[in-house]
Amino acid sequence: MKIELNEKAQNSFGSVRGIVKTVIKNANVSEELMKTAKLFANLDVSMKSTHQSLEKLTIGITQLRERNNQMLEILHIIPQINDGLNVEELIKCSSTQ
Repeated sequence: MKIELNEKAQNSFGSVRGIVKTVIKNANVSEELMKTAKLFANLDVSMKSTHQSLEKLTIGITQLRERNNQMLEILHIIPQINDGLNVEELIKCSSTQ
């Protein structure tokens, strides 16, 4: 009888130990899942930030193109100075374009 109780106690202890190991494994898996979730959340924030930066760059490039076109229009007037235009005529030309 004592041997039976001892075996049952060992089996019970083995079962409890197995349950504890399973709980620890599940806790470790949960921790890894949380780390992965945080990683994806950070990645999402980074992607949004990158998208916003790209939008700003696109706006900046568009503004630079507009300024470039304005400068080309101004440079188009410069040869007319050599053709004898005075300042008043030059201002009229630049205001009509």
